[in-house]
Amino acid sequence: MSAGVGVPWRLFLSVVSLLLISCSNEDVTSRVEKGVLDLRHLEQGDDFSVRMNGEWEFWFGTFIYGSPGDISDTLVPDLYGKVPGYWSEYTLDGSRLPRFGYGTYRTLILLPSGYRDRMGFDMPVFDTSYEISINGVTMARNGTPARSSAESVPSYEPLFFSYVPKSDTLEILIRVSNYEHRRGGFWMPMKTGSFKAIQTNFTNQWFISIAVSGMLFASFLFFLIFYLLDRRDRKLLMFSLLVLCLALRPFLSAPYLITIVDVRHWHLIIRGEYLILLFMITSGAWLAYLIYPTRWFRRFAIAIDVIFLFGIAAIILLPIYLFSYSVWIIQASAVLVLLYAIFMSIRGVATGNRIDVLYLIAFMTIAIGLVSDILFSNALEENQRLYILSFTMLAFVFIQATLLIRGWVRRGQERERLAAQLEELNRDLENRVKRRTAELQERSDELRNRNEHIARQNRKLSETINLKNKIFSVISHDLRSPVVNILYTLYMLKEEEFRERTELMADACIQSSQQLITLLENMLVWGRGQEDMIRYAPAEHDLADLILTNISILKDGADRKDISLNFTQVGKAKGWFDRDLIDIVIRNLLSNAIKYTNHGGRVTIVVRQKEEASDWVTISICDNGIGISPERQKRLFTESELESTPGTDSEKGTGIGLRLVHELVTLSKGTITVESTPGSGSCFTVMLPATGHTKKGRGRLHQTS
Repeated sequence: MSAGVGVPWRLFLSVVSLLLISCSNEDVTSRVEKGVLDLRHLEQGDDFSVRMNGEWEFWFGTFIYGSPGDISDTLVPDLYGKVPGYWSEYTLDGSRLPRFGYGTYRTLILLPSGYRDRMGFDMPVFDTSYEISINGVTMARNGTPARSSAESVPSYEPLFFSYVPKSDTLEILIRVSNYEHRRGGFWMPMKTGSFKAIQTNFTNQWFISIAVSGMLFASFLFFLIFYLLDRRDRKLLMFSLLVLCLALRPFLSAPYLITIVDVRHWHLIIRGEYLILLFMITSGAWLAYLIYPTRWFRRFAIAIDVIFLFGIAAIILLPIYLFSYSVWIIQASAVLVLLYAIFMSIRGVATGNRIDVLYLIAFMTIAIGLVSDILFSNALEENQRLYILSFTMLAFVFIQATLLIRGWVRRGQERERLAAQLEELNRDLENRVKRRTAELQERSDELRNRNEHIARQNRKLSETINLKNKIFSVISHDLRSPVVNILYTLYMLKEEEFRERTELMADACIQSSQQLITLLENMLVWGRGQEDMIRYAPAEHDLADLILTNISILKDGADRKDISLNFTQVGKAKGWFDRDLIDIVIRNLLSNAIKYTNHGGRVTIVVRQKEEASDWVTISICDNGIGISPERQKRLFTESELESTPGTDSEKGTGIGLRLVHELVTLSKGTITVESTPGSGSCFTVMLPATGHTKKGRGRLHQTS
């Protein structure tokens, strides 16, 4: 065995040795006989521990409390009950006691004369609550024992306490009650002895349980990672799940490590314990099938899955005392799975398979733990204080790890051998393969590029056609309206009765003509943009001139809504841009500001270049109109669908204005942003280069999706 595999085995043997040492502290073999534990053979200063197994006095349906310093010799028990054991197994007047109820266990401890050394008491969990007193003084309790289910509080929490004898005889009274479980009483041995021995033994049990759980959890991660690296091997998945269940089991069953984190909810602990048992038997059955696959055992594993589903429903829906009977089904299923695995491994050993020798060792070790735990859970094992299946599982873990590492090493060696053969074969073919690969790669790249180009063209063509269809459906109406208005006004001018209103009608014609011109300009520029034919000829221009020109054009529309147009210039207003394109940008933004501002509102235009050497000039067009919602702002410049919002006077639009503005600003090497609050107005900010040396030429418009 390699050194890397030997280290885990040495760690496993160390844990097993520590377990054996901690379990071998029983240097006193006295038993409780007829309610008396005789320890008078001890001497002062002896370091000892003893299990208080045997015949305890028991009263059913009675709580006995005792009096401090007073030990009664006149009490007559209902019966002498076997401890550890359940009172439901006791017989009184020819009948077994009921599983629900309450009672009192009593025993006397006879100490050597004058023995006053501090003693320790290691208390197991009871089904389902208890209270212990020594010579009439209450020392500890788990939950609240009571005469009725309404007052009883169940609890599972192993503990130990110390007591200094004040007399040579100790009267131990344990008052117990059970209204929740299928059985009542204490099913694990209680221990007493010198304080040091009991404390050491209690600490060792917890330390070993934590260490084993930690090792199993680390093993779970180890095997799970290997499964994730090679998901073809489902044995690793099932094995890792089985190991995880056994790593969690000590937290929800003896020694109940979950109490470390102050979780004492009895119902949660019991339901969690049974869920772990269901997952454990299910993963174990499929692991056995994957190691030794047979058709009939696959059906058995599926049957286990059905039991698993019904079991989960029972755990969730039924009272604990009902679904706790399922433990016998779980135990029987576990025995059948293990017998199948042992039988198949023996058959493999008989055929000379050395791996099955290791599996047989692992399964036999697990069988010892399983049988011991079954006896322990049914109070048939007097000397056991812990479920040891998790401990014996370590043998299977290390055997599985050994096989896993062995398999990886062998696969590595096989890969090296095959790699050497391939290298020798490839030496003659390498040049030819390279040439052929280069040719294929070149053709593949060419074909891929063509396909991508065609796909882009098709996608762009489809988007353009869809967009044009939508635009034309909108434009057909928007072109008709101003033309009809103009014609209608001209016909009215021919009438004698309307000649006095010539100026007003002329203004209406001008407004309709301006709308028509703006619409046609937007359509013309946008159409050129779709065919990448926009001419981008930047030069140094004065933004103030453009703004004032557009203000004069749109002033009539603003006056009709009583909207004030304010223009402010801060610093220079020179920029490097195409005058025609930015003229369209300013006109669209200013027209939108007027369109979405209420009567009596305000539109402010600010041009600023903060510093002489600044590379950017900024245009801000702000209004106090209806504003834009945050959702609409996110897709204002990028949405592919055309969406137009009516103005404050129900003015209509095409929905391409802001999209065209964004494209023209981008083409001009600038940026556009918007800040808006619904009900308070909007502010569009355009940043353009202040200087530049771009040559005249045909610009290329990149559309945004």
